[in-house]
Amino acid sequence: MTILEAITRADQIRPNELEAAVKLRWLSTLDGQIHAELMKAHADSPERFDGYDGETELQSTKLLVSYPYDELYLRYLLMRIDLEHGELDRYNNEAACFNRLWQSFAAQYCRRHLPLGVSALRF
Repeated sequence: MTILEAITRADQIRPNELEAAVKLRWLSTLDGQIHAELMKAHADSPERFDGYDGETELQSTKLLVSYPYDELYLRYLLMRIDLEHGELDRYNNEAACFNRLWQSFAAQYCRRHLPLGVSALRF
């Protein structure tokens, strides 16, 4: 999923007045956390993640998490929009969906990627 796809889908589901730059900052923070807390703990992680800013090409830049787990970006944006608007019931529902997707993605990532400092078993 690209940055533009995530923002567009969130805006279609939950029309709002928030600028795309705000949502870009949220996505940058989320991918920064994914990289720092999960991916960097594994041997084959992307080297660096410098975040997204006003210079980032929204239409072609792919977010770190791919299908089928990429819906977590949509849920994260909806959750943040709801929080900004004080919609706490909606926020809690989106947070639960986001957390379920995050846990599923993190578990899958850890199963498929070798942790740092561990060598593969050879038989």
